[in-house]
Amino acid sequence: MSKGKSIIPDFMSDNPDDTFKFLFPLKLILDEDKFGNSHYEVVVKNMSTGNVFSKLISPELLFTHFPLCKSFKNGEKTESNPSKEIFEKIFTIDSSLINNTIEKKLNELLDKKTIGTLLGWNYKYLDTARFINCYLIEQNNIKIIIPHYAIGIYYYFRFSEMREAALDCNIESLYVMCDDNRADAKIVLPTPRTDEDAAFIHRYACQPTAQNQFENISKYIHHYLKYMREHDLDEEIDGVHLKINFPVKEKFKIDTRVSLVTNKGTKEEYYFIHEITNDNSDIGFDKFTKIIEQNKIITDLEDLENLSKVDREIPEETTEILKVKDANKKHTSTQHRKDRKKSCGSLLNIEIEHETQTKDIIKDLLKIYQEQENNDKVDQSLTESSSKGDKATRRVIISSEFDKEETKSLNEIDNFVVFRQYMEFLKQQSPIENFTLSEVKNLPEFLIEKDGEKKINPKCKMSKRTRQYLTSTFKYEKFYVGLLELENYPSSAASSWVIISNSVITNNTFEFFVNLYFKDNTSIPDIVMNYKKTNPKFTKKNHERNENLNETQLAKWYVGLLGKIKLN
Repeated sequence: MSKGKSIIPDFMSDNPDDTFKFLFPLKLILDEDKFGNSHYEVVVKNMSTGNVFSKLISPELLFTHFPLCKSFKNGEKTESNPSKEIFEKIFTIDSSLINNTIEKKLNELLDKKTIGTLLGWNYKYLDTARFINCYLIEQNNIKIIIPHYAIGIYYYFRFSEMREAALDCNIESLYVMCDDNRADAKIVLPTPRTDEDAAFIHRYACQPTAQNQFENISKYIHHYLKYMREHDLDEEIDGVHLKINFPVKEKFKIDTRVSLVTNKGTKEEYYFIHEITNDNSDIGFDKFTKIIEQNKIITDLEDLENLSKVDREIPEETTEILKVKDANKKHTSTQHRKDRKKSCGSLLNIEIEHETQTKDIIKDLLKIYQEQENNDKVDQSLTESSSKGDKATRRVIISSEFDKEETKSLNEIDNFVVFRQYMEFLKQQSPIENFTLSEVKNLPEFLIEKDGEKKINPKCKMSKRTRQYLTSTFKYEKFYVGLLELENYPSSAASSWVIISNSVITNNTFEFFVNLYFKDNTSIPDIVMNYKKTNPKFTKKNHERNENLNETQLAKWYVGLLGKIKLN
């Protein structure tokens, strides 16, 4: 990961004279507090030394700054060590034909030696890479492998807030209002966005197919975790191979960077798509007006690179907002992103206008919709606006995030309700001695270094208020055990901290690990790794996310917990 606000990964800044390539996203490593903050584990190769390793990278950086299989030195692109086997190629695909029947794991198509070439001629990460999800498209006597991560990076992880919205299933956080009128579409945004990003937000807010595919990313994470925990509640699940599909069902062109690979066993040849660089799929409108809240816009668009972020609960590692060029007539190609050669083909010949309005004026514009339920899609009029001659319904979609009041403290948090059920069951078990359960506690507001100054660690807050936690202690056989349950979002993973010692667990014991996570900003996987063989020992215990647990679920959790109570 990068240091502070810098987008330069630490391994580059620590080795400024070495050349590196990002080669292959292995899986999404989940942030169990908030899935939106998750990172790709990416295979990286130091071209100067030949060393192959993996690092956690924000997915959007693979779109905006560090495309796969290109060379970079200290964060800057370099022409040294070019990937000669990779070339540009345009494919015409029909995404309406993409379904489960053409979905494959990579090892169903390629042998391990060929997969190893994609990993920097190295087998170190083969066991993870071979299970990534791909689509196999066979057409015109050729076979094309499209990894799901390539679709995700181009369509859904274009900037940090979009990545967060996709993983948290919250497209509404990106807009105030969308007018779904093909002849004259509009979007109101709470913060400046490029034309391309604004258009993609409009697509996901208004088009049913695109909206479903956007939401399916987060839904798949939840379904995967639920499936895995139903089969083995104690299996440590830190990552997931995402399943991602195109946001449209039609025939269109994609510009790609590919290599031609051959299965050494079957001799079958495939085009392997490393990156989608452009496409010309139907964006859903013929004219587009982008409206920015005036109190959040700057006068000089050339200063967008230095634009401060909106105060939201966002991951610490975010991309900067990069330069855009204004376009008020026909959309033209612009270089507005690092390493982006051309603009989005979906916006070619689309008339785009820009406006700014104050929040009060925007409220007036939306006044006729204020009595509608949040998220209502209002049939405003029927028009003959479709470019294909189809009669279309004009809809205005209002985000429930617009003018949302600050969330008040909750009397009860759902994961606390679940945790207390487990605790009630635990204290009734005869082997458990000296059981205690705390009242709800407030976390201290730990300060961390951010943007050159001390700021409250965002992990200490939930819904703009102090985050809370519960603790429990007990003795089992010769061991003393402490459990800590952090308040988290309903969309977050469900697990408790487990601390095991041969001496009594005290408040100081809990505070030690709380400081590691919130004050020192150490990740949970790193804490588990560093304290798995110490005394006290630190580990995690997964649990259900069900407010009405049955006896079988409680018993499974109990047996799994006892299995963790030991010191190495």
